[in-house]
Amino acid sequence: MSELSELLQKIAHCPHVKTCIQDKQREHPCRTIVGSQENVSNLDEYQLPEPWNGRIESAPILFLSSNPSINEDEEFPTWTWSEDDINDFFNNRFGGRKEWIKDGKKTLQKDGSHSGSVNFLAAVQKRARELLERDVKPGIDYAITEIVHCKSREESGVKEAQNTCVDTYLEEVLKIASARVVVVLGEKAKQAIQDKFRIPQNGSLVESMTIGGKERLITFLPHPAAWVKRTFKNVLKPDDLQKLREFLKKAKTP
Repeated sequence: MSELSELLQKIAHCPHVKTCIQDKQREHPCRTIVGSQENVSNLDEYQLPEPWNGRIESAPILFLSSNPSINEDEEFPTWTWSEDDINDFFNNRFGGRKEWIKDGKKTLQKDGSHSGSVNFLAAVQKRARELLERDVKPGIDYAITEIVHCKSREESGVKEAQNTCVDTYLEEVLKIASARVVVVLGEKAKQAIQDKFRIPQNGSLVESMTIGGKERLITFLPHPAAWVKRTFKNVLKPDDLQKLREFLKKAKTP
């Protein structure tokens, strides 16, 4: 098994999830977020933690947010799926054996239809276009991951699970990612990144650092659901936006 697949499976079959579902009396920081899938009584029904979406090993941009939202009607991996199908789903989320996500923003449902446009996915696609100044290929030009990998609504349980998930997986995910630019979305993800990598809270909105042996530019935007201006043009200084764009031009896009 490749290093990429090994990490993907490690996150998707997170032992903390297994503990919370199989030992419901045990105190655990992930208890709230795992329990947010209220109608789930066993691992076979649980929508797996989301390692990432897209070709993280080659995408030049990585969007990093708090945690994935959940839709019980979505066709989404559970513990019963094969490792091969789970790999295809997350690595090839915007293509793959099935059209898991259509047009970069509409998720495949259990009945075979696709959802309407998912606001978060649509916003991320727009931000990638803004950075690259051209049309983009979702999953190729950018990938998506989170500081907390379990799914919930309105970030339920993220605060409690954040330290455990970040300490367990974040550095490994960033090491496997080839992204030259990491776009951190929202206050929870921003705080986690600042704490983990000792970035000053009142520092620049574009930070240059080496993470996972790779030189990166880390930048911060409001979460797509925030009621504030959240485009690069509206948030960053013109020189910082140009710096990101120039840095990306050096990346090799597959």
